[in-house]
Amino acid sequence: MRLTAEERMRRARFVRLHLIAALLALLVLIAVNAVTSSRYPWWLWALTAWMPMMAIHTAWARGLFDRNKEGS
Repeated sequence: MRLTAEERMRRARFVRLHLIAALLALLVLIAVNAVTSSRYPWWLWALTAWMPMMAIHTAWARGLFDRNKEGS
């Protein structure tokens, strides 16, 4: 199944929104970390958890999980 131009744009918009939300959340977490316990950068755990989700979301947006109508 080939993605239409509209579907690609819609999926790309979702990825951008997800990325913006992740970056804003990480900025808040970094600020909270700096105020509360600046010796241990615990916000890196959130970053580590978010990166695979962003990778999966990007793969979905590019159509890597879509099944081919003819084959399977």
